[in-house]
Parts: sequence; C-alpha cells; structure tokens
Amino acid sequence: MQENVATLEQERGSLRALAEIGHVVNSSLDLQIVLSEVMDTIIQLAGAQRAFLMLQDAQGELYTVVGRNWKLESLKPGEYEISRTVINRVVEQGEALLTTNAQEDPRFDGVQSVVAYSLRSILCVPLKVKDDLIGVIYADNRVREGIFTENHRFLLSAFANQAAAALENAQLFNDLSMSYDQTLEALVTALDARERETEQHTRRVVDYSMALAEKIGLADEELIEIRRGALMHDIGKIGVPDAILQKPGPLTDQEWVVMRRHPEEGLRILQDITFFKGAIDIIGSHHEHYDGSGYPRGLVGDQIPLGARIFAIADAFDAITSNRPYRKAQSFEAAYEEILRCRGTQFDPKVVDAFRSIDREEWIALRALSLPRDRTRLSER
Repeated sequence: MQENVATLEQERGSLRALAEIGHVVNSSLDLQIVLSEVMDTIIQLAGAQRAFLMLQDAQGELYTVVGRNWKLESLKPGEYEISRTVINRVVEQGEALLTTNAQEDPRFDGVQSVVAYSLRSILCVPLKVKDDLIGVIYADNRVREGIFTENHRFLLSAFANQAAAALENAQLFNDLSMSYDQTLEALVTALDARERETEQHTRRVVDYSMALAEKIGLADEELIEIRRGALMHDIGKIGVPDAILQKPGPLTDQEWVVMRRHPEEGLRILQDITFFKGAIDIIGSHHEHYDGSGYPRGLVGDQIPLGARIFAIADAFDAITSNRPYRKAQSFEAAYEEILRCRGTQFDPKVVDAFRSIDREEWIALRALSLPRDRTRLSER
C-alpha cells in the first residue's frame, strides 16, 4: 500500500513537472532559461548528478548547450567528461538508452570512457524536431547504481519533446526577427538613397551605437533594441518633403520646423508595433540634448532614454567625419575634440566617457567598413 502511494506521488510529481515545463516553454522565448529549467527538473526528479543538452552543428558534431550539476549550477566546457560512446549510440540509433550500471553492462565492455569516468547510471534520449534528430539529452550518476527506471526514460523523453518545442519556437522567432530586420535594412537603404546619403549611412551609426552600448555594458536584449532603434532612427523623414530633405544648402526657419517634426512622426508610425517597443526611445528622442536644448520635447539628462543618449554621440561622430556639399569630412581628432567639448551640454558625460575609452584605432576601423556619407556636422537634420 505504501509502495503504491509512493509511486502515485512520484507520478503526480512527474506530471506536475511536465506541466510546469510546458508553461515555461509556452511563456518564454529565452532559450537559456527554458533549457536550464528542463535540465534542473530532470536532475531533481531522476536523482541525476548531472544533465546535459547537446545539439548537432551544421557538420553533425555535438556541442553542449546547457550543462547542469546536482547543485543546479551551470557546468562550463572543460569542467566535465561524459561518454561519447553512449551519446553516439543514441544519435546513430535514434532511440533512448538506459543502463542501471554501465560498469557491468555488456554493451559497454571495454569502452574506455565508461570505465575511466566511473559512470554507472546513465540515461540518454534523442532530441527530435519533426522526426529529425537534432541532439540528445544526457543524464548520469557516477556514484549510485539503478537510480534510473523505465519511468525515468519515459519522463526524460517527454522533457526532450518539451525542449525540442522550445528550440523550435526559438528558431521560428529568430527566423521571424531576421526577416523583419532584413526588411528594415532594405527600407532604410531606400530612405538613405532618398536623402542622397550613401547606403552605408545607417550601417555606420548602427555600428557606432553598438560599440558604445557594448562598452557601457548593456545586456544582449538591450543591444538588440539599440540596433533596431539606430536602424530606424530617421523613419519619420518619410513625412518630410523632398524639397526640404534634398535641399543642398541651409534650411529656412520654416523648413526647420518641418524637419524637426520627424522624430515625432517616427513615433507615430511605429509606436503601436510591438516589434519596435524598445526601439522607439531612439526614434523619438535622438535629437534631444543632455542640457535640455534639443527637440522635440526638450528633455533633460536622464529624462532622455539611454539608447537615445548613446545614439546622439554615434550620429554626431558620423556627421563630423562625413562629407557635405558645402564642407569636407573632418578628421577623427576633430570629431573627438568636438564630442568632448559638448560633454554635459549636448551629450551625456557618462556616454562621452565610454566614447573616450574606445581606442582610436577601433573607431577608425569601424569607419573604414563603409564609404563616407553626407551628413550635417552635429546636425539637427
């Protein structure tokens, strides 16, 4: 009776864990979080010392995506050894492999890795997406024998399906994001051409913004938003007439009124599109000045989103070092001095300090990736 109760409790715990993992898979696109959760659950439910999720690369070689130990800590490459014989057999046969004591299992007689690593309980299952094997989930215990059962094999296979779903969701999301970004780049190239700027204009300010953001230490998710915001910063110029946008000389006061509407026009175009939720800070605020003298809202200091403060320096650096119809591009040194001169007025002092900390050679190398473009010095255009 007690044994039956224990079995029922174990099965209930397994079902609960599957439901929880399913919720994580369906509610998060952060692949590392999802896969770590899967591995941790395997360790806790099956009594494994270690659990690994491995994927095949384009050449069919396996590499570890997530490795966790019984303390639910991440394992780094070089910190562990596992039996490739076991893994390769699962890959070749496409079926789960369970051994309760690898040291005495005749299937592994003479297998050096099993003996050398003192492996005992091992459970390895294939990871498949639409019947195509893409990797494996491997769990082991080097101390205890017989801890894995057929129920654990079933459970691990179910978790493998959840992990495969997470991987497929992430791939679909990445493919969709890449498609969006490629479409945006095509649109921006057309916008650059309309303003008679070289097609590399946007690439340069994106590269400069990313260099600054990385130096400041922004997270990967923030870097993505910085890139998209820099890419689309002038989308609002769609609403500016060609006669103003392509005018070879200085603008009149009335023309400036029209030109200065483009940040707000960009916000109007993109603010309801979820894909640009984190990017609109740059689009709407990239002409704001740290001292409040910018436009369109006259924001001051930290009222200006960090992405916009970063982009302002990137855009200024590109403006100074680019040709205009009425002046030649200036040197790196001239741009450097001008940006430092505007520290605390036009630009955020902390972002200027990040600019200063990047080697001159790195800025010049980024600049060399593309040809000069036409742009007004520290322009308000």
